[in-house]
Amino acid sequence: MTDKTSIGVNPPTPPVTGVANGGNKGTKVDLQTSYLALISGLLAYYQPGDGFLLAAGALSRDELIASFQRYVASAETTKASNQVWRADVQKERAAELAVRPLRAGLKSILEGRFGKSGTELVKFGFTPAKASVKTAAVKTAAAVKAEATRKARGTRGSVQKKKVTGDVTGVVITPVTAEGGASTGNGGAPAASASPAATGGTLPPHA
Repeated sequence: MTDKTSIGVNPPTPPVTGVANGGNKGTKVDLQTSYLALISGLLAYYQPGDGFLLAAGALSRDELIASFQRYVASAETTKASNQVWRADVQKERAAELAVRPLRAGLKSILEGRFGKSGTELVKFGFTPAKASVKTAAVKTAAAVKAEATRKARGTRGSVQKKKVTGDVTGVVITPVTAEGGASTGNGGAPAASASPAATGGTLPPHA
């Protein structure tokens, strides 16, 4: 193995965009950066034919560098694909926003034709509304509440009103005459004037 001083002119170092952590557990950029730094070190301190005995077998410097470069290139391809995917997602969202009101309007038209709970809506991709079903307990509670309300308010139904017959008694009506006086109820004749005794006066002497 040779050191940097015995190599002469070093090969160009690949660009390094960041510093990776020791465990290479950072972001993808950090991981790429760590392999770029490793390639740079191999190029700077080792000759192309220098070999390394690893668990995978004996590999030369250039073989190792080629493997590392494949990973970096693959990561770059993934990032490019991801950017394209993100752009496609934005296009998809814009397209969905454009057709959403159209779908909502069509749903209203179909509900007007088949009803909100019509099973035909399923054929158009819509979920019918569930029809409200009142249980026996709910109906009984409503009837009891209505009866209690009628008793509290003293209201009567149409059948109960028909059972009330006959004249109303116990009420005295006193009509008012044209002159403003009260009617006597004897054919319209004016009532006799009150006697002096009734008014607290004295009788005139007899002739």
